[in-house]
Amino acid sequence: MNSIKTFKDNLFKSANEKGFTDWEIFYQSADSFGIRVLKGEVVEYKNAGNSGAAFRGTIDNKIGCSYSDKINDDAIPFLLDNAAVNAQLIENDDMEELYTGDKEYAEVSLFSSELDMITADELINKALEIERIAAGIDPRVISVDACSINTLKSFKYIANSYGLDLFQKANYANAYVIARVAQNGKTTADSAIWFGNNFYELNPEILAKNAVQGALSFIGAKSIPSGVYDIILDEREASILLAAFKDMFNANRVYKGFSLLNGKIGQSIANHNITIKDDALIPFRRGSRAFDDEGAATRNKTIVKNGILKTFLHNSKTAGIFGVNSTGNGHKSSYKSSLDIAPTNLYIVPSDTAKDELVMEMKNGLIIKDLEGINSGTNPVSGDFSLMCRGYLVENGVIVHPVEHITISSNFFTLLKKIKKIGNYIDLSISNIASPSLWIKEISVSSGT
Repeated sequence: MNSIKTFKDNLFKSANEKGFTDWEIFYQSADSFGIRVLKGEVVEYKNAGNSGAAFRGTIDNKIGCSYSDKINDDAIPFLLDNAAVNAQLIENDDMEELYTGDKEYAEVSLFSSELDMITADELINKALEIERIAAGIDPRVISVDACSINTLKSFKYIANSYGLDLFQKANYANAYVIARVAQNGKTTADSAIWFGNNFYELNPEILAKNAVQGALSFIGAKSIPSGVYDIILDEREASILLAAFKDMFNANRVYKGFSLLNGKIGQSIANHNITIKDDALIPFRRGSRAFDDEGAATRNKTIVKNGILKTFLHNSKTAGIFGVNSTGNGHKSSYKSSLDIAPTNLYIVPSDTAKDELVMEMKNGLIIKDLEGINSGTNPVSGDFSLMCRGYLVENGVIVHPVEHITISSNFFTLLKKIKKIGNYIDLSISNIASPSLWIKEISVSSGT
């Protein structure tokens, strides 16, 4: 921390001497560690780190940007010279003013000192334990295709000539396992994943059991006739689908005509039982932060309330265009990237109805699992999607048998209107975008056989 602040002081002094009238530094670092085991041995061991800084400043009434992965005084002339040259290439419409800061910033817990002290041997032993349990949990397990544990520690620092001086550090770990099973000459596999800041909450037995039981549940999968079915999107698949269409709330996409929600503020876009929030201040969640990537204070916000669109997600530039305040969703994918917009923790608010109750109430339909082809099978502008998947056939409120080689097709905006009921569980640890299980009326399902 002291070294980056010293670098910042020297950079700002030189920027002033060069004729910049305001200036900003955006520094980012990430240290990752990962191991993968196979058949009781470590087969992959990764330990990597990267860092860099971006400079923005106004010179001759234009803002220029530059970046460097070298953080020392030798990099300062390079950063300033390149920013000055780039400023002359920027069109007025692309101007982004530096953010002057907010009066208050919330405190959000994102860093675990205990996790930071976990040793490589502890990670390896835990991964070996997960693999061993998964391999021996059922005689039908023929292999553990993958078993890995990874940790990531990140640091972010933003300061500018208006007095902004903010930093944030975060860390988390994840574990992943794939189990493959066989019966009567047929094989199938499933995975389980864990994310968290408390490494001691990782239970090898639960993780292994989830992967194995998931794989076993698809033994004997059959085809079904094509047709229109009620479906229950499992919470993981509902989360994946929401993530695929998250940019419909991005004010920059709306402004550029890449979202069909343009002009829909105050209008109904979903069934009345749907409320969608973007909460930045949940402790120890992957999308949480006290400030966004231009230094704006973050906050919790409701995007859709009882089906009514209330707001888009904004950075300061789009907020100015739309005549509103920034929602604190300015985002840079790295210090090398330009500023965009992204959600923090985006989720559909759950109900108090358990998924089992949804299944019983639906009576006849499908539970959908394992969506495939998200990148190629979705159109984030039109909302259309066609995705291969597998799942379970439900008759009279009971799962009859697993189903494979099916494709569900619809439109996401139509789907939001057809959500009959929602479940009571979301998981914001695995991803920063989450949804409960969704019971959706009358979706087109085609069989691949």
